[in-house]
Amino acid sequence: MGFLSNLFSGQQKSDSPPAGQPDLDFYEKLVDNVAASDEFQIELKAALKMAFQDPKSFYDDSGEISLSDRGFNYPNDASSTPKFVLIEKMLAVGQMAEVDWKEEEEEIRFSIIEIAKAKGYDMQISTDDTYAMVTDKIIKSINDNEIKPLGYCLEILDINSDSYVFTIVPLDKQQLVRRMFDQLK
Repeated sequence: MGFLSNLFSGQQKSDSPPAGQPDLDFYEKLVDNVAASDEFQIELKAALKMAFQDPKSFYDDSGEISLSDRGFNYPNDASSTPKFVLIEKMLAVGQMAEVDWKEEEEEIRFSIIEIAKAKGYDMQISTDDTYAMVTDKIIKSINDNEIKPLGYCLEILDINSDSYVFTIVPLDKQQLVRRMFDQLK
């Protein structure tokens, strides 16, 4: 029995994430906290389930999302599939934005306004350029000075890139979402 248990104990099911990686339950809880609309949450959870069960399906031209467009390839990047399925789906419906490291303030503001609309948040921020800074400081300044006073905040998801991926969440979810995003690094 010891020999067989040792032989099989190291094997993982094909739909299991690598050790230390968030699993489907984790992603479903994250969706509950960052995605608006029950209908979209159901759609996103289904896509994430597929990302765990059949990650290869997101790397060819026949899928709705092709992670190959981001320079990923299967099987080398299979463990990143759920994270980028989450991002791509949320970007597609406007509930997340991705801006370049050297983005103009006007574009950052436009992205924030679009996320608020997509999520149905009743908030307004200025469309005027106010901060003569680099992108990360502009995002932080808009967040601290304009969004937080309205009861919301921007949360950035690190994608190890020269761009910023972010969404808006209510302030009461800020700490939870930040901790969850940190686990996706």
